[in-house]
Formats: sequence, structure tokens, C-alpha cells
Amino acid sequence: MRSGMMCGVVLAVVASAASAAEQEQAQESEAPRTFVGLAPVSLGQGLLGLDGEQVLGPRLSARLGVRLGAGLGATRGDIAGIDSRYFQVGFEPGLRYYLTGTALDGVWLGSNLELSHLWLEHEPSQGNAGSTTHNRDWNLGVAALAGYSMVVSRGLTVQAGLGFGASYGSGRMTVRDDSNPNNVLEARFDTEVWTIDERATLVVGWAF
Repeated sequence: MRSGMMCGVVLAVVASAASAAEQEQAQESEAPRTFVGLAPVSLGQGLLGLDGEQVLGPRLSARLGVRLGAGLGATRGDIAGIDSRYFQVGFEPGLRYYLTGTALDGVWLGSNLELSHLWLEHEPSQGNAGSTTHNRDWNLGVAALAGYSMVVSRGLTVQAGLGFGASYGSGRMTVRDDSNPNNVLEARFDTEVWTIDERATLVVGWAF
């Protein structure tokens, strides 16, 4: 009799554990695993910021940020004008570990690399002679941030984070003056700079 009762208790515990495991697996399968969003902070810097995040485990995810910017400009004076154009591209691959909740929905700690390149040119408007300036800048850095990701409703997700980063920048500026066709001058200036400053991120998008 006691043996039968023990078997019944064991079977009940096993069934309860199996049911809990099935429910947990169902919740994990229903939880979003991919996030794609827009970074409005980058828009204020003249860049289009896109962020993507992919769940790797219950609390771990991989992230990739892409920053793109381009522009044309013109300055006109009484004597001559200057035409300007620039193009900038950047990539931010990284990892995030969620301290609370699950990946894409909770408090996280993250780190990422930062790689960007900028092309910038200033030259006299068509038909005018003068100085032409070409800039080529590279930037490589690493950052660590803490933040929160919240699935608001039906996949709508808001992510925000603060932290610090360190970066190394290398640039070359070439100046060419052909205002005198008989004496064209050209000079190059190389720069290097190390910086440590704050980082902030705000992304609004969709998790699915």
C-alpha cells in the first residue's frame, strides 16, 4: 500500500515537472528572438542609425548597429563659392547579457566595437580656382554600456543605455591650392587622437 502511494507521489512530481518544462519551452518559443530598430539619437547627428539584435540564448544576444550619413552643401560669396560633400559609415558589433527577464526584455550589460570612416571634401564651385580640401578619417573604439530593453506591446520595443567608451582616431587632410596655375601647392596633414567619453543609446523598433 505504502509502495503504491510512493509511486503515485513520484509520478505526480514527474508529471508536474514535465508540465512546467513544457510551459517554459512554450514561453521561450513564443518570446521574440529578433529585434530591428531605428536610433533617433543618430538622426540629430546627421546619421541614419539602424540597430539589430538576435537572441543567442535565454539571457544572451548579439547586436549590430549600422550608422550611415551623407550630405551636400554649398557656400556662395561675393567672389567665389565652395561646394561641400561628405559620406560617413560606421558599424558597431557587440554582445549583451540580460541580468533580469529574458533576452530582448530586461536589464542588460553590453559591450561593442566601434568602427567608422568619414569622407569630407571642400572645393571651389565650378569654374572657380582656389583651395580644395579632402579629409579621410578612421575611428576604432570599444564601449561598455548598461541599459534596459522593454517590449511595450505586441512587439513594439524601446531600448536605452548609458556607458563609456574609448576610441582611437586617425585622419589625413590634403589641401591643394591651384589658384595660380603656374605654382600649384599641395600639403598633407596627419592627425591621431585618443578619446574617452560617455556613450548613450536610444532605439525604438520591433521585436519578433
